[in-house]
Amino acid sequence: MEFITNNNPWIIGYPIHESYSLLELKAFHLISIINASKTSNSIEDLNTLLIKEYEMSEVSRILIEIAVQIRNQIDLDCSTFEGRKYNPNSSTGKLTINYQSASCRTIDLSFRESCNKIIHAKHINFDLLNPNSIKEYDYMNPQIYLYGDFNGHEWKIELDILKFISILICIKN
Repeated sequence: MEFITNNNPWIIGYPIHESYSLLELKAFHLISIINASKTSNSIEDLNTLLIKEYEMSEVSRILIEIAVQIRNQIDLDCSTFEGRKYNPNSSTGKLTINYQSASCRTIDLSFRESCNKIIHAKHINFDLLNPNSIKEYDYMNPQIYLYGDFNGHEWKIELDILKFISILICIKN
């Protein structure tokens, strides 16, 4: 159904891109790529030439940009979050410390710590449906795995991208 916009006072001049913050726009792009993955990858003409070339690299790039920008904002001015729905202890996934040893331990991953881990990760893996290779899979799921080390302890995070974006939006609004 066509939606008529020319006489609607709420959307005169729409789209108003100035009303969006850069972070919200990046969050929108990230969630759009992930949510479109199933449909985009089912279009055979696109999936090998376009989707497989850019999907993972764009998710990685946008996620890093968001993490750097919001972590800096959190560190510089925590008072801007007063009165917002942001809970610093909200979980975005799981952090496993010493993940390759018998003495590993797993804890909930806070939003700020997930930003740190995204920024300092040495490797990223994607949760793919039916992967045969890096360019042969059905679609990307909204979970990623990041790996790194801190003070001689290897870590792994399982990041729920949808939870991460939900918390980001709580911080920004």
